[in-house]
Amino acid sequence: MSFDPESPSPDNEISLTALAAGAGHCVTAFDTGEVEDIAPRAAADLLQGGTVLLCHAGFVSRRLRQKPPSRRKSLFDILELFAFTFPARFCVPTSAGLAQALDLPEPQSLEEEAAGLHLAASQLLKVLAEGNFPFPDQAAKLAMTLTRAGWAWGPLALKALQSSKTQNTIATPAGGSGLEVWTLLPEWEERAPEPPAGTALVGEEETKARLHALVGLDGETRPAQEAYANLAASTLVPKDATAPASIVLAEAGTGLGKTLGYLAPISLWAEKNGPGTWIATYTKNLQRQLDQELSKLYPNPEEKARWTAIRKGRENYLCLLNYQEVATRSLTTLGGLGQVEIGLIARWALASRDGDMVGGDYPAWLATGYEGQLTDRRGECIYSACPHYRRCVIEKSVRKARRARIVVANHALVLSQAALDRALTRPSPKNQEVKTQEAKIREESEERRQYLFFDEGHHLFNAADAAFSAHLTGLETSELRRWIRGPEGRRGSRARGLMDRVGELTGGLDDIDNALKTAVKAARALPT
Repeated sequence: MSFDPESPSPDNEISLTALAAGAGHCVTAFDTGEVEDIAPRAAADLLQGGTVLLCHAGFVSRRLRQKPPSRRKSLFDILELFAFTFPARFCVPTSAGLAQALDLPEPQSLEEEAAGLHLAASQLLKVLAEGNFPFPDQAAKLAMTLTRAGWAWGPLALKALQSSKTQNTIATPAGGSGLEVWTLLPEWEERAPEPPAGTALVGEEETKARLHALVGLDGETRPAQEAYANLAASTLVPKDATAPASIVLAEAGTGLGKTLGYLAPISLWAEKNGPGTWIATYTKNLQRQLDQELSKLYPNPEEKARWTAIRKGRENYLCLLNYQEVATRSLTTLGGLGQVEIGLIARWALASRDGDMVGGDYPAWLATGYEGQLTDRRGECIYSACPHYRRCVIEKSVRKARRARIVVANHALVLSQAALDRALTRPSPKNQEVKTQEAKIREESEERRQYLFFDEGHHLFNAADAAFSAHLTGLETSELRRWIRGPEGRRGSRARGLMDRVGELTGGLDDIDNALKTAVKAARALPT
């Protein structure tokens, strides 16, 4: 595959050598169609100094026992072009996975892998040239920015985009860098609370029919699975405020089909009665599996997006304020350090379903090194004081969960929310009728958690330990000091101390003010 910036079609000028690295030997393929076996040592030299087209630079480097090459204008990783063209689309980071994602012939040998890279690159550039890809206007602006930053694919992507319907945008220098996703994401809107959930029951026969539908024609339902589904349905009964909660502890062996067993009655109840069912898992793998199983229930992506939601802790999601700081810094740093990595994240951020960077649709193989800086892992969210609050992906996720029929969360989030709901809805010590707006919001959310299904329930105690206990190390106590006292001698930090966080809420109450001052003073004993 080659490309001439002066030609209207992807032909000539930049000649790329495709490299596929096997366990014992390597293969190169040229745009002329010639394929050649080379020694691993020669492949390593090509990787470090040649103009090379490959799939997953990090993996190829490890296979050749080389350090991952620094980003340079002659290293063409096809996965980067895929992430730019089809952001947030799933792709197994291999030549075969790429071929499957692009509906191309799947390679059966190392030689076909190398030759297939040219075909995949041409296919992706063709998509860019046709303008049939997500957010073309942003892509055009971003391509110029990444070209200046030294992205290898930049000139090729630019030329392809110039022949598409986005070419007018490219010619507009005032259009921005394409990194400003915080201005492009839609704002969320508050909606009226959902009506109370209904009380329609779920019968055994309809549960059995739904289970058969979920298993499918190729699957097999078993008596034990049907009994398990009916047992799960028995918990879905109208609540009586004076009666204890309906609780079922169920244990079943591996391979029984527990997931579909409880999804069958849950989905029926949700369709009849509205929002109110939460499923909690212990591991992200099961959460991802449940997301896949829900696609069987809602094969239409738009319908699935409307009626289901995935909820995780805030530390899993992209923080737009953190992103803005990193993106702005990359634009003002000499040499555009990090612009390519941030640019690919910018493409993903606009296309992402929910902004989940940990186990969501963020491609793990992208591994830019900036992920830890872009999520809210230090608890520094300033909520409504943030300029991006109305576009915050976390706030969108919270509001979506309130309207969803089925919410898939994790044990830690459900436990912490239950504790927070209990604390916030407790009557004020000075006035039994006073409740804060935040308490009302939490109360509404609690009312819609009509039923909780804890999958992997044997991990519930471990989850409770993790949610309500702390393992303090020297580094963590240093973070605790910073969290309580705020930045000490650090300019430009937006971190706020405990006094800044809650000082305005105390309303001049002497006992609370004195307690805050005592905590801030005591934190001086913690390590810096």
